[in-house]
Amino acid sequence: MEPFSSHWRMTNRQLAEALKESLIVLDSSVMLDLYRVTPSARAEMINSLLIVKESLWIPHQVALEFHSNRVSAAQDQLNFYDETCKSLEAAQKQALQRINEFANRSALKDEEKKDLKGPLEQAFRVAIERVRSHQGLFDLTLGKVLNDDPVLKDLARLLDGRVGDPLSDEEYATAQGEADRRKGEKIPPGYKDGAKKSNSAGDYIWWEQTLIKAAEDRVPILIVSNDEKEDWITKRADFSLGPRAELTREMWQRAGVPLRLVNFPRFLEGIKGSSTVSVSRETLSQADIARRRGGERSRRVRVSPRLVKDFEDFMLAAIERREASLGRNMSERDRVTGDLEGEELLDAEIEQANYAIGMYRDWVREIRQAVSDAPLVKGRLLLSIDNESLRRALVRRARMWSEGENENP
Repeated sequence: MEPFSSHWRMTNRQLAEALKESLIVLDSSVMLDLYRVTPSARAEMINSLLIVKESLWIPHQVALEFHSNRVSAAQDQLNFYDETCKSLEAAQKQALQRINEFANRSALKDEEKKDLKGPLEQAFRVAIERVRSHQGLFDLTLGKVLNDDPVLKDLARLLDGRVGDPLSDEEYATAQGEADRRKGEKIPPGYKDGAKKSNSAGDYIWWEQTLIKAAEDRVPILIVSNDEKEDWITKRADFSLGPRAELTREMWQRAGVPLRLVNFPRFLEGIKGSSTVSVSRETLSQADIARRRGGERSRRVRVSPRLVKDFEDFMLAAIERREASLGRNMSERDRVTGDLEGEELLDAEIEQANYAIGMYRDWVREIRQAVSDAPLVKGRLLLSIDNESLRRALVRRARMWSEGENENP
């Protein structure tokens, strides 16, 4: 079964064995999620890592990414509380508007209208107050992270002497070229980061550093990462199984050792089942929420309302142009007879126009839905967009728009 390990999930027994015999490689996503959980959950997570301290190792690139992003990870958690409250306030406003509309159209008396609105206002008020109370229990502030970071101290003690060396200048240049080649040919890992403006080669660089370490130590590799994009993970029916077959094969070719990959919640379950360390159900839940929020963060786009209006106008104009072109092509198609090449060309253009019109209409609907659900934070809309093509188009529009406008979109 070993050659096909990317197509099946490890059993609990196999995970317990992997924890004992493997070099355990942490990704930056795991360490950064320590800033996004409660103090008690963080303590249990650190204690779980201490159990396997002698087997831990992180590539130099992972350490670099952690240090580059730890402040923004803490800020993300602090922003989360504010965004939640703003979302609740927006939902309250929308709900009250609907009730007012219902009351007016149904000719309700003021007392009846008040009876409808009162419980709703009370429920939202209680919910917002409870979110604020949880915010008060969170132990990190931006000032504390900048000046006396407890997470950084814990990880420094845990990983002292367990950070890999950087690539040499020559090795780094070679790795950058290989990362670019893999992006073009969609060879894992890292090709899903091709659209990143910075550090688009980061995943491949730390993978290369891991391959070098594995070839030196000749022990099985267990990667613990919350990155579950398709350039790392084999998925079936949207369920994560194991690492991509290409990665497993490359690890065997370069180092002659097996490769395993689990997310942090699964790692914690393995530690809980194979040791006496305490890992509560609440900690496992928070680890899973933090992991899923990582996926949500990758779908987020922070833009000005003005840019969103510009982007929607752009799509509506594109629909109008395509519809005009479609009308002309369909009229021309009705006149063309006997010219097979001309018929095929027009049919292709008609099909393309119909596809584009449908796509832009879907985008308009999706962007409007995203706007209706988005909190407004410091004058910017925080959009959550699942459609990757739409998200990339919006980012491209933002870059183009910023070149011709004074306001940064």
